[in-house]
Amino acid sequence: MDIEKDISLPASRCRYPFDQMEPGDSFLLTTKERGTSARVAGRRFVLVNQPSWRFSLRRVENGWRLWRIV
Repeated sequence: MDIEKDISLPASRCRYPFDQMEPGDSFLLTTKERGTSARVAGRRFVLVNQPSWRFSLRRVENGWRLWRIV
């Protein structure tokens, strides 16, 4: 097995912009399944990266919206 140096790590694979969100920011998801997926991914992001952050998923007029609340 060859050892290689100076290989950069690929960008994050997260499809949601959690690391760019400020409290009060949100994004819209079109289906309940996508909303649930985002909520679970947000919880995982919080556990690994930002334990003090909180997210909230709510049904809105045109889909589901996930907010960063803290």
